Amino acid sequence: MKTSFSSTHSIQTTLLQTMARAQNDLATANKEVTTGVYADLGVELGAKTSRSLDLSRDMLRIESQMTTNSIATQRLTSSEEALSQLADISQGVMDSLVGLSSSSSTLDVARATITSALNSFTDVANTSVSGEYLFSGTNSDVKPMLSYEAGSALDLALTAFESGYPDPSTMTAAEMSAFLGDLQAQFNDDTFWSDHVSAASDANITTRISPTEVIDTSTNANNQGFRAFVFASVISARYLTNDIPEATRVSVTESATASIGKAISGLNDQRSAIGLSTERVSKATGSLSDQKVIIETHINELQGVDVYEASTRVSALQSLLEASYTLTSRIQQLSLVNYL
Repeated sequence: MKTSFSSTHSIQTTLLQTMARAQNDLATANKEVTTGVYADLGVELGAKTSRSLDLSRDMLRIESQMTTNSIATQRLTSSEEALSQLADISQGVMDSLVGLSSSSSTLDVARATITSALNSFTDVANTSVSGEYLFSGTNSDVKPMLSYEAGSALDLALTAFESGYPDPSTMTAAEMSAFLGDLQAQFNDDTFWSDHVSAASDANITTRISPTEVIDTSTNANNQGFRAFVFASVISARYLTNDIPEATRVSVTESATASIGKAISGLNDQRSAIGLSTERVSKATGSLSDQKVIIETHINELQGVDVYEASTRVSALQSLLEASYTLTSRIQQLSLVNYL
């Protein structure tokens, strides 16, 4: 009969190897319980790994697009709110012009109200969100509108323009009407406007909101609504004074009222365009969200583990390790000294 060699050392070595494997398996199982996916996709999926990678790339692309859309939505929403404020300011100017009378006190109040409205309009037009000016078009890092005050670029330009005409205080109603027509043409001239009033770009920010759609996601201060408001406000502030004959002031009031009406209409048109863009972004984002759900389902089918089974495996491995620790401890305590 032949006996096999046996020792506590060989048994302890075998247990240590078993414990090492169990610890690795336990770490893998814990990771799968925590993440819900296989710890090693290559081993588990084999040839399907490339499909999993493709789906993951598609998921990242969709998430990136949704982030871009979120930024565009924020800009569009802020722009729509600002345009609403600008329209309200314009309506306030309209109310002042409609209620205007020829008395000195009324003229002073109306002029002060309209000047204040112009300052408020400029402040709102220069609104920025996340470091980008809403109404600068693609020049989003540049404040779009210059302020109008004594000595400003616009004030100096208007003074120079007036020098080619009779003194406003001596103009007849017809002369004032012709003068204001020429002046309004200046405000509609792109060079005059960009030199003295606006630093905005005519080009709006465009955003790809889906693989097939690119839309404008901003507006700018060069549109007709802005020009008409500034023109109406400026001529009201400069020429609605007692120095100018009443009949001539009527011509100023009529021109300003007509222009402020164009301003309100133009601003509302911009609001409508922004609203349509907001709706398109919302629909595109909704479609992307649906695609994301579908891809997530496919990814989970490929990569997902049975968390309950993984948890059971963790418990079994923990029990195995505890038993191994106990047995190893007992073996280490075996010694011939104890029996001698």
